[in-house]
Amino acid sequence: MATAYSEDLRKRTLALINSGKTISEVSRLLNLSRPTIYRWKLQLETTGSTTPRSKNPPPYPSKIKDWQKFKEFVDQNGDRTTEEMARLWGGCSRHAISRGLKKLGYTRKKKR
Repeated sequence: MATAYSEDLRKRTLALINSGKTISEVSRLLNLSRPTIYRWKLQLETTGSTTPRSKNPPPYPSKIKDWQKFKEFVDQNGDRTTEEMARLWGGCSRHAISRGLKKLGYTRKKKR
């Protein structure tokens, strides 16, 4: 997986452009693509920063709010599929139910 360019390189690149060099010259000098330099320039203009963006998406808010009630629901309906549980719980998908089960520590493995 590719890593982000350092903030130092980004600042030096934009400093060269501000000193009067063209983007094509800086591109050839530092061996960077022109679209990358344009993207850094736009990022500096819009956010005021040249720091690389985070690769992790923001956390997804859970549709399950009352975890004690959900635990009781799971204990009563543990033999059902996640799709059936989602239908019974209402207002969420089977994926949300699956994430909730994982958060509570329930697995799909059968206990003997």
